[in-house]
Amino acid sequence: MYRFQTISIEELKNFEYNTNCPSCRFEWIYSWYQVFEKVENNIVGFKKKPFIILVYKEEKLTAIIPLLKLVRIYFKFIRISFLEFFGQQWSSLGNDILIIEEVDKLFYRELRHWIRKNISYDIIFLKYIPKQSELVKCFRLFHYSVAPCVQLNRYEEYQDFNKEVYSKKFREELKRTARKLARENLEYTIEVRAVSKENLKLIKHISKSKEIDGKSFLYGNFEKEAFHLSIYESFPSQIILLKLNDEIVAYSTSIDWQGKRLAIDSSFNRRFRKYGIGIHCVDSFIRNAFDDKMKKLSLGMGHDSYKFRFCDDMDQFFMCFDYKISWKSLLALPYIKYRLIKTDKEILAKNQKISAIIEKNKQKSRIKEDLKIKPNHQTSNNKTNITERVEM
Repeated sequence: MYRFQTISIEELKNFEYNTNCPSCRFEWIYSWYQVFEKVENNIVGFKKKPFIILVYKEEKLTAIIPLLKLVRIYFKFIRISFLEFFGQQWSSLGNDILIIEEVDKLFYRELRHWIRKNISYDIIFLKYIPKQSELVKCFRLFHYSVAPCVQLNRYEEYQDFNKEVYSKKFREELKRTARKLARENLEYTIEVRAVSKENLKLIKHISKSKEIDGKSFLYGNFEKEAFHLSIYESFPSQIILLKLNDEIVAYSTSIDWQGKRLAIDSSFNRRFRKYGIGIHCVDSFIRNAFDDKMKKLSLGMGHDSYKFRFCDDMDQFFMCFDYKISWKSLLALPYIKYRLIKTDKEILAKNQKISAIIEKNKQKSRIKEDLKIKPNHQTSNNKTNITERVEM
């Protein structure tokens, strides 16, 4: 019923398709492969080979599946071949099968049969799958990551968002650190620029200060820097610079995609930690998204606790796997399943804790709205503590 065909990455440019995941776009896939094709390690893999699969039903394009075959070394010398989505090895903002026309149950059966017959691999391992993916119909999905976000279109303007989402304690922290800057004659300004190679040079020393907190220095890796620059050139992008007396002390970069603003990279100079420069930069990032009439803002993948102080929601991402029966896959399978199940439990526990705190903030907002219409503005003595922070 279905017909399958593979094409090159370059040919993918000629096809029109929609996706909620920018990592599935031709621009992203092409940039990633151009940069990382020759990079060989156990993270991005060895011996990479693209498989862009087109699926037709009655000569009508029905789906596109952008896959990458690669090899990883287990137990120091055993080479195991994986079939994965492009970019999930590093940088993904979501991956999925691209469904163009409606498909039936036979689609997945025939797709798996065709892949098994035409591609040599040991294990299929797919990551960063959105919750609403069609893959849920044929695979068990394991929790993998989240992206804290703000549904900007829920609020009339920034001030409404600030009152409804930020806890009272957090709003006071922003005001207190702003007063501290003023007392010490540090003028706080924000500048928005297009991302360019020249502008990235201005922030490298700030990014490097992440190492003080044990985080990685992105621009210390030539390939990662080149890939980021390519993405900024391929999508509408911007960089927000936070300055104190004309000295750049914090930044946030982002791309825009279908009315959403996606944070890519951010950091602050650790010398100015006591002034709350990091949280002021994220707050300015959100303000700017309201000014630009964005529908949604994502603060990027990960469970970083500070991000959830700003957010009213989170996008969840999953992973799944399949395998061919071979001595290599059976050797690696116990370890892979152990890691899948362990990660699933850990992420699920974190998500439940975060969801509870987000829901508390929503309840707080509803309570505040109810109090506005009560006569004499009477309040209950039974107050709910909504200032809890996420600590991972």
